[in-house]
Amino acid sequence: MARKADPQARTSLLASARREFVRAGLARARVEDITQAVGLSKGAFYLHFESKDALFRELVAELKAEILAHAKSRQDAWQRWAARLRRGRTPLRLTHFSEFHAVEDARLLELLWRWRDVLEVLLRGTAGTEFESVMWTVIDAHLARQADEVRQLQKLGLIREDLPAELLGNVVIGTYLLVTRQLVLSADKPDFGPFVSALQLVLSNGLGPVRRRATPSRKRK
Repeated sequence: MARKADPQARTSLLASARREFVRAGLARARVEDITQAVGLSKGAFYLHFESKDALFRELVAELKAEILAHAKSRQDAWQRWAARLRRGRTPLRLTHFSEFHAVEDARLLELLWRWRDVLEVLLRGTAGTEFESVMWTVIDAHLARQADEVRQLQKLGLIREDLPAELLGNVVIGTYLLVTRQLVLSADKPDFGPFVSALQLVLSNGLGPVRRRATPSRKRK
């Protein structure tokens, strides 16, 4: 009779693998060390996963799915909020955008913190493997989404129109890439509040529409 997969064992193997991938790197991580750390056999491992690469592939797929779900949820929520403001005849302002995105930025940082171990492996330990381009694929998709969002905000008159949307997208996504790197190196969970506030302050003050100063009229002699 074939052995039945144990959900609890699978969960333990996934958690152990995440620790081992960070410790040894993807290339040097061994199935023996993953199983030994949780008191399971290699047979138990192969009952759930074809290989360590297959296990990591599953983790990457779950991470990408969460990032995609967050991006879609964020976009849909903003559209609903903007529509609600319009129905209430409340003029859309950059402060509305900033307040909304401050909440969403905090949610994204929480997501990145939960996945910091897998992100660390993707950032530093996948050269020469099928996973080496994963981060850039995700980044490129978010750059396109961010640039499109910037163009929408420019059309609404909420942010400056004289700056290239792609450049602003690079600034925002590049900032998050560097923050992700900091999270990977952090032993303790940082306070996301100051970062979110600072980011929104910079974007609000630096991207607001340019207000033309009225030309003073000349006094008649």
